[in-house]
Amino acid sequence: MNRERGRRRLMLRLPDIRHVLSGVPTEALGDMFESYALAADALDRFRSERPLQESLIAEYAQLCHEIEQEVILYCSGGLRSRG
Repeated sequence: MNRERGRRRLMLRLPDIRHVLSGVPTEALGDMFESYALAADALDRFRSERPLQESLIAEYAQLCHEIEQEVILYCSGGLRSRG
């Protein structure tokens, strides 16, 4: 379930590759989808908590960005050729 939620969140976050993400088998990016879902959920939670924990917000925002970049690289063929 986290994998599909992560895929959907990435599709919203990365509209330029939405069509690619919708066709990628879950097995190919399943761990990244799941990691993204967990990190994005945590980031949302940290952003809504009071008092704000700026260091955790920054850490999880960076983690989400890094996962997004890995997914973009994979979808552009970069990780498949290194794999």
